[in-house]
Amino acid sequence: MARGRRRSKLRLSNIYTFGCLRPSADEGQDPHPIQGPGFSRTVHCNQPHMHKKKPLRYRSNYVSTTRYNLITFFPKSLYEQFHRAANFYFLVAAILSVFPLSPFNKWSMIAPLVFVVGLSMLKEALEDWSRFMQDVKINARKALVHKRDGEFRRKKWKKISVGDVVKVEKDGFFPADLLLLSSSYEDGICYVETMNLDGETNLKVKRSLEVTLSLDDDESFKDFTGTIRCEDPNPSLYTFVGNLEYDRQIFPLDPSQILLRDSKLRNTPYVYGVVVFTGHDTKVMQNSTSSPSKRSRIEKTMDYIIYTLLVLLILISCISSSGFAWETKFHMPKMWYLRPDEPENLTNPSNPVYAGVVHLITALLLYGYLIPISLYVSIEVVKVLQATFINKDLHMYDSESGVPAHARTSNLNEELGQVDTILSDKTGTLTCNQMDFLKCSIAGTSYGVRSSEVEVAAAQQMAVDLDDHSRATTPRMSVQEIEVESSGSNHEGEMVMTPRVPIKGFGFEDVRLMNGNWLREPHADDILLFFRILAICHTAIPELNEESGKYTYEAESPDEASFLTAASEFGFEFFKRTQSSVYVHERLSSSGQTIESIIFERLAKNGKTYLGPTTKHLNEYGEAGLRTLALSYRKLDEDEYSAWNAEFHKAKTSIGSDRDELLEKISDMIEKDLILVGATAVEDKLQKGAVKENILNQLTKAVQMVKLEKDPHAAFALIIDGKTLTYALEDDMKFQFLALAVDCASVICCRVSPKQKALVTRLVKEGTGKTTLAIGDGANDVGMIQEADIGVGISGVEGMQAVMASDFSIAQFRFLERLLVVHGHWCYKRIAQMICYFFYKNIAFGLTLFYFEAFTGFSGQSVYNDYYLLLFNVVLTSLPVIALGVFEQDVSSEICLQFPALYQQGKKNLFFDWYRILGWMGNGVYSSLAIFFLNIGVIYEQAFRATGQTADMDAVGTTMFTCIIWAVNVQIALTMSHFTWIQHVLIWGSIGLWYLFVALYGMMPPSLSGNIYRILAEILAPAPIYWISTFLVTVTTVLPYFAHISFQRFLNPMDHHIIQEIKYYKRDLEDRRMWTRERNKAREKTKIGFTARVDAKIRHLRSKLNKKQSNCSAQDTMSPRSV
Repeated sequence: MARGRRRSKLRLSNIYTFGCLRPSADEGQDPHPIQGPGFSRTVHCNQPHMHKKKPLRYRSNYVSTTRYNLITFFPKSLYEQFHRAANFYFLVAAILSVFPLSPFNKWSMIAPLVFVVGLSMLKEALEDWSRFMQDVKINARKALVHKRDGEFRRKKWKKISVGDVVKVEKDGFFPADLLLLSSSYEDGICYVETMNLDGETNLKVKRSLEVTLSLDDDESFKDFTGTIRCEDPNPSLYTFVGNLEYDRQIFPLDPSQILLRDSKLRNTPYVYGVVVFTGHDTKVMQNSTSSPSKRSRIEKTMDYIIYTLLVLLILISCISSSGFAWETKFHMPKMWYLRPDEPENLTNPSNPVYAGVVHLITALLLYGYLIPISLYVSIEVVKVLQATFINKDLHMYDSESGVPAHARTSNLNEELGQVDTILSDKTGTLTCNQMDFLKCSIAGTSYGVRSSEVEVAAAQQMAVDLDDHSRATTPRMSVQEIEVESSGSNHEGEMVMTPRVPIKGFGFEDVRLMNGNWLREPHADDILLFFRILAICHTAIPELNEESGKYTYEAESPDEASFLTAASEFGFEFFKRTQSSVYVHERLSSSGQTIESIIFERLAKNGKTYLGPTTKHLNEYGEAGLRTLALSYRKLDEDEYSAWNAEFHKAKTSIGSDRDELLEKISDMIEKDLILVGATAVEDKLQKGAVKENILNQLTKAVQMVKLEKDPHAAFALIIDGKTLTYALEDDMKFQFLALAVDCASVICCRVSPKQKALVTRLVKEGTGKTTLAIGDGANDVGMIQEADIGVGISGVEGMQAVMASDFSIAQFRFLERLLVVHGHWCYKRIAQMICYFFYKNIAFGLTLFYFEAFTGFSGQSVYNDYYLLLFNVVLTSLPVIALGVFEQDVSSEICLQFPALYQQGKKNLFFDWYRILGWMGNGVYSSLAIFFLNIGVIYEQAFRATGQTADMDAVGTTMFTCIIWAVNVQIALTMSHFTWIQHVLIWGSIGLWYLFVALYGMMPPSLSGNIYRILAEILAPAPIYWISTFLVTVTTVLPYFAHISFQRFLNPMDHHIIQEIKYYKRDLEDRRMWTRERNKAREKTKIGFTARVDAKIRHLRSKLNKKQSNCSAQDTMSPRSV
């Protein structure tokens, strides 16, 4: 850029009203004392080559968010896999299988382990690869960096070094933490959006030191040098301590000169800055902590089941080894075919203890199939597919923003179905964070006739109720007689409003104030002051829309923007600000302070004229669900202001731990003796469908409702502010606070810090021991999102920090209902049934090995071929169970939403409690007994073939294995409530695959197939007893379960059983009244929140209607016509 380039003449101020707060070398500020630990960083400006050697060699600007790299992937990933008890057991078993003691071929143990662990590691690699590609994309961004002689060239972010001078243009991101040197504006200010850091959409003002303002174009950096001495890298986003040594002087630095990485330059053509922190030393990376590892309750319970099976495995192995030692000592001498006269160590009758100990290893390997090796990988596959269905659900797709739901982790799918307590942010989460100026109170008079959402909802519900019961109860009254109470509606003609185009942020309607009519109102002077306060006292930045000719405002909060929009509509348009002035167009014809609700404590004695009516109006606005703010002013003479401003500047520029206290003290000096003018009421629009009875009361009613007293509408609510919460969360009080909180209908924590949100979440989670869900949309919600069992982020207007930290993300709060009530319910039941079935089939299969070994004198012999063992978990029974986990539905999604009481099944853990787990285990034990003893009883002592031959061990083993395949697949078919062609193909296809394998394996040469050579074609298929055994054993094994579910549906049906039968027999179509009654029974009225306010408003309207009806009756009685 040439030095002669014209610079912007627009002198926009910083967010402070007082322009004299700019850091200046002329005001006698002392440099910060930079010394001691934590303040060792030295940056040579425009000399990055000086940072290539120690001790000034700092980290590069390359960032990485991956968990692994090429070197660490295998060791770290293998550790993740083998710290699971089941996988560790199979690792040990695989190692032992290479020794002669193993009863199996080594590959029958190694191959499944490699497949399962390899699949899990592949999933980890793919997930980390996506993170790596995101890092590559960010590191490849380019920025303008000074090379030499005033020339700036584009350089990748990852190659930027400490000391580089960087030029960032409008709407560009800062590539590192920079010290602002100058900007396109003469006063060295720029506007920064920090949405990626703290979630706030309002713009922050940064300003450079006056001494560097002359560095205003590219050429000025040709000979620029300087030295920065500052604090070491730390995660504090809002603090910075350092000095700039430049032009033989030292200048103090503070956070107002620091531009943080990932912030965005807005409303400023360009800025220049020098790199102070790079890469993982930047404050945003110092704050980026890896998300905590979360595991669902079902997965934790599953670990205990694994431990239980390991104990069972060790127990029966000890029984087997003891039995073998007994056989060795007492029966081995009689077994002449084992040559007891020349015994081996393993069969030496004189040393049975040694034989038993060695046999213990064999037994541990033999019975290892009690532990389902494919359980973990199957669950991971199922959860990934479940997450895909969540991501693809069009009912959770927000068409306005184009944002779908997203399961950011698949580990917690089933946890969605067990939520007990929801902790929610309000602004932007339950609401749109879009404020509409609706009502106001000025000089004791309330203005604004438009109704809030609470009032409208109450009137609509009241109209429906009256319409339903008008004939039977109040024939005189019509729906048109319902009026929503609004201030000012009793003035003649004032409800007649000219239709106007909707204006964002301005929903006010009242002709008394519009179009200059306020000049005819009493106390017009006070109204004038009220409008001026709205137009002057703020931190907003005006932007002219050239197409419409109107101004829009970048404000610290949506409330502030709505105030400015309202002031403009009333004729007071803010259009410009400088460092010391605010410019307002007053179309109808100067300064004040807006204070929060604590303003009443700061009023002067003569400033309370309108206190009584204003307080009354504030209460009314609050009951209507509006956000309120009181406005007051104080007139100062110039000397008084100058004296105060000098003290304020002194406190502002002080360095020390008491700086905040000094500022508060100085502020208190001016914020007193105020004169109350009025109050505002803005409406934070609820998100579409955000508050619905069925989701909130079904999830929280059991723990958050108190026993109602005499008043059927009574409910306790606890409201606590951040200051009080600090004490309530201390160790000696927090459990008393929790006990009180859980007995209340609702708990509202207001003005709390992000850390307090997280601490409250942790208290509820650990104190109640139940599943908690936290939902929010801003960076201040990250703590509670990560602390809760489940974190849900909303893609709102406050950035993506909450989404990036969450487990699940949605575009609107209303989608939480479907996420929990539909997907949560389904995923919980699917995973619970899937795990129970896994343990059932492995117990049914594994115990047959124990029975056969005991039957053969604890010989350590397996009845099954090694390839049968290899295929059982990995191929022949894995696909049906995956189908169960992915496609099972007890009821449809529409029924889930119509009957939210079904969600209670997950919250009560009805499908994965120990009663059900032990029941499935018992079913497995029964099935194993039936399979083994029925087959032995049928086959053992009679001819197996027409020619009279008996069955050998391979024929018995293959027949028994066939029965197992049939039994476990028929069992899973009985478990399913919902069938598609996929389930049919996978279940019956698995059985068909078994026959295909036996046939093809038997066709191989004897050198490969061994004793299985042509076993199906020549031995089993021609034998009727083989098919009879298969049918008899299959029916016997599933009969108890079939009887159980039949009696349960008949005598003690669960909720979903009743609904299934209603839908199956089409009773919902034949008897709509019954269907409606059952749906209503599945809901309970809430006593909290938006709907409770609506109910309260309805009771108020009914009271007014009853009084009106009584007055009408009284007038009829007194009239001559009645006489």
